[in-house]
Amino acid sequence: MIKPIYLLLLSSSTVAAAQTQISANDALNLAAKNRPALASAKLRIAEAQASARARAAYSPLEFGIGASSRSDLGATDQDLYLSQDIDLFRRRRTEKNLGSAGVRLAQAEYWSASTALQTEVLSAFAGTVAAKHQRDVATELQTVADAVFAATKRRFDEGKIAEIQVIRATIERDRARQQADLRAAEYRASTQRLAGLLGTASEPIDVAPDATIEPLASPEIDARPDLRELKAKVAMADAETASVRVGNHPEFNLQLLRSPWGDGRGYLAGRAQLTWRIFDYGRSRNEADAAKLRAQATQREFEDARLRATKELEAVQGELEIRRSRVGEYEKILASAKDLVNRAQKGFTEGFGTQIDVLEATRALREVEEELVEARYQLSLAVIAQYRATGFLAEVLK
Repeated sequence: MIKPIYLLLLSSSTVAAAQTQISANDALNLAAKNRPALASAKLRIAEAQASARARAAYSPLEFGIGASSRSDLGATDQDLYLSQDIDLFRRRRTEKNLGSAGVRLAQAEYWSASTALQTEVLSAFAGTVAAKHQRDVATELQTVADAVFAATKRRFDEGKIAEIQVIRATIERDRARQQADLRAAEYRASTQRLAGLLGTASEPIDVAPDATIEPLASPEIDARPDLRELKAKVAMADAETASVRVGNHPEFNLQLLRSPWGDGRGYLAGRAQLTWRIFDYGRSRNEADAAKLRAQATQREFEDARLRATKELEAVQGELEIRRSRVGEYEKILASAKDLVNRAQKGFTEGFGTQIDVLEATRALREVEEELVEARYQLSLAVIAQYRATGFLAEVLK
């Protein structure tokens, strides 16, 4: 059985007073509180539970009283009576099972709505984290470009290099600034979209810089909402079959009767009544056959869905491992690229390196960092796909 795996905020640093850094779990918590779709699905469960209680209730106790203008016309021995049906043939049990199946179906539909919301929110959250990393990368590269420009300008003032190198450094600095401005705007737009999905716009949202979505350690498919719905439909069809069959069983009734009003001194007596339908022209048999066939068809559909779900999970697990390995390789390359930039900058500053070395190293760093951001984003999407393939639901949405 899948154990709940929380979506963790790995760090929480000091932030601006107007902003709140949130983790993936925080985002899901906000969506659970603010989105009406989940409230609607919960009300469906409450409706199904109320309906199940109504189905499982005992037969009502009936009280009857009446009189006729002439004593020889009317209900006679039912002028005053109490009547109570006694469930000797399991009608109430079958109705209770039918109600329970309805509750299971409503719960499966809620699970489906919750997992869809979870996928939507986590995908937007992962995109926002990626946008924030892209913004940070652009800011770092702008810092590098500014440093290269300052060193180039100083060496030009010292008469050690040609003016064309200053022009080139100026171009690279301006490009870096434009890229940083673009990435900052993209991040703001991403946070606004995320706020819309969370149903909150009271204050700006800022995601935690190193927030991650953790994969499941032991993924299984039993919690998938489509499989849960099909199981509930099979149970409901089986319960309908049993209810139709029990409907042909006899009905037993106990009555307390008073003698008719015109009989002088009245008296009370008890009566037991047994009634059954001896022939309904095949109606109940055909209804039972229809419910049974519906159960069989739904069971076949469940088996097919389970087979496809198993293969889907296998494919997702393979993709997840590839994405995880790719991130690890890019992290190693990034460390080498940063070391190369530091060496190139130091050499250029000390006069034994060239500006081209710095620019090429910086460009390589930019490419590696952007590719690493994309690799991490794809890994997050693979984890979200794993959640969807297994039907995993975060605790805040249950």
